[in-house]
Amino acid sequence: MEDNAKILALDLGGSKMLSALVDVKVDQNGDKKTQISGIAKRTLSKDSGKNGVWQAILSAVDETLEQANDSWDNVKRIGTTIPGVADPRRGLWVYAPFSGIENFPIAEELQRRYKRPVFADNDVNACAWGEKIFGVCQNVDNFVWITISNGIGGGLVLNGEVFPGKFSGAAEIGHFNVEENGVLCGCGNKGCLEATAAGPAIARSYRELVSLAASSSAIDPSLVASWVKYLGYAYGKTTVDTLRLEEEIILANQATAASIADEARRGNPLAQKVYRNVGKYVGRAASWAANLINPEKIVIGGGVAGSFDLFYPSLWETFQTCLFKQANKTITVEKTGLGYEAGLLGAAALAYKPYFNQIEEL
Repeated sequence: MEDNAKILALDLGGSKMLSALVDVKVDQNGDKKTQISGIAKRTLSKDSGKNGVWQAILSAVDETLEQANDSWDNVKRIGTTIPGVADPRRGLWVYAPFSGIENFPIAEELQRRYKRPVFADNDVNACAWGEKIFGVCQNVDNFVWITISNGIGGGLVLNGEVFPGKFSGAAEIGHFNVEENGVLCGCGNKGCLEATAAGPAIARSYRELVSLAASSSAIDPSLVASWVKYLGYAYGKTTVDTLRLEEEIILANQATAASIADEARRGNPLAQKVYRNVGKYVGRAASWAANLINPEKIVIGGGVAGSFDLFYPSLWETFQTCLFKQANKTITVEKTGLGYEAGLLGAAALAYKPYFNQIEEL
């Protein structure tokens, strides 16, 4: 493919999808610059089904071309990410646990509709490839990508190529067991990284801590005292204090990973503890991946990566404690260079520099 290209990128998820044009330009030094335009978002649900997803794609693509004020004549290829299990060689959406979609030939349908070559793969593998093509691993051939969002997944790039595994299930880091007899995970096991450090787990952990702190039970007294001080009042004054504690419990029940991160940055010790625990669990899982793969880098992406500053210190401390250092002397753990648009750039990377033979050129 030519150095400069304009690609239609589709980032399909469980609850939403994004469509955009990604313009890739390469300067005389070989450095790639990407410009994203015409981002269109559509909400999806577990009841959307194949037809609902397809209609969302068609609508979003129309909006993308309109917003970008661009023409199909300039679009060379299409790349799309797929949530769940994918067969990238056939462009097949094999299975999505959230929506129940099975055996959807999405690449074939997109090619038939838009008359462009289409490339598709699992969203996490696509993000890993995007990091290789456009991100902080352009000069790195061996790395691990970990995405932390509503779930946790992993992608491997080995010897400069995505490694999907025999059944496209490699790098399921979200299901590393990091806490024996821990919280039940959606996969049926207990103590998985996804059940302890993904967005919903962060919210659950914070709710539990606030509830325990409000009742002063089964929790470090010094942590309770510092939280009370943060709230700006002391125990045993009046009924107002009790009401305030009840309000905090209500607020905690409404909290998200992002709002808890804001609390942590404002100095809330309970929120800070939650993110320290996130770092501990992710660091433990990352060390196991490093000891097995011996990569040059581990890259953290996904929505929760926006709070990288909060959990990195405990991540690195745990990582170093568990790492076989003699074989991993120069390894680093870094935040993604792709930002919030990692999914779109991953989709674009699939089409910009495919790592498999899929839809033939028209």
